Amino acid sequence: MEITYYFYNHFHSREGIEDFLLDQVKNITGNENNLSYTKQEESEEGEGDTLYVKCDFFSFTTTLFDVKSVSRDYDLKINYGLECNIYENGTRKFIEFLGNFLKSNIGHALLLKNSEYRVLERKGDFLIVDSHFFYSDFEALNLPYIQGIYKSFWLKIYGNFTTEEIKLESIRLVENHKNESMVGVIEDPDYLSEFTINWVDLQFQISNVGTAINITCSHIFTFNDETRIKKMLCLFKKFTTKFTGDYRLMLIQGYWEQKRSVLLERKHGNLIVNDQLEEAKLLHEII
Repeated sequence: MEITYYFYNHFHSREGIEDFLLDQVKNITGNENNLSYTKQEESEEGEGDTLYVKCDFFSFTTTLFDVKSVSRDYDLKINYGLECNIYENGTRKFIEFLGNFLKSNIGHALLLKNSEYRVLERKGDFLIVDSHFFYSDFEALNLPYIQGIYKSFWLKIYGNFTTEEIKLESIRLVENHKNESMVGVIEDPDYLSEFTINWVDLQFQISNVGTAINITCSHIFTFNDETRIKKMLCLFKKFTTKFTGDYRLMLIQGYWEQKRSVLLERKHGNLIVNDQLEEAKLLHEII
């Protein structure tokens, strides 16, 4: 299984971080003979010096590729990455390695599957994990964490709107919500019809496909996260009020076998709520 771990480190030299990483692996294997490593200076892609480490349970390569963009896109302070490959029956040892790493290296951290799905995230003093990904093996972290479930809310509003109109209104709607001012807009010059809004503890990816606006909000939501979900749904309501037309709000859970459900839909002016989903009770407080 391939997975990428991003983190912030305080080492001022390549040798410092490499020695630190090797020590962490040695602590897991218990024997220096059970690991191998190679070093490569200045990779062909210009990503800097790299270290490849392999043991019986997992392997990883240090990387600076995409670190800056991931730090920007996920609104985290990170400066290093490990591209990891977990072998069969190596999951628990990898999580032990991760736990030791988190305890020894205080700072922001992010574990991503397929460079997109959050599996673990530390921002500030809170470590949040997706309880469905590694199942009960997260106990091997051996440090406090908050369990949650990775959920992606996808709002699709049908209609013809210009990207600039969507962008300006999106910023205004967020800023006007309880007079919020901590709003960051991320744009990619290669994708002019897409942008991201970072809003304190929520992130929205917004795109304009010409016939619809697509707004997604994907996070590990904890089991007592009603306040944050309600805050997100309130903003969705502002979008559907401002941009009139039929729309559909989907809830997507899971990584490989995704569970997709329609949470809310407006057809020809009529609202339909899926009361079988637990988020429906929050919707009824808002709509």
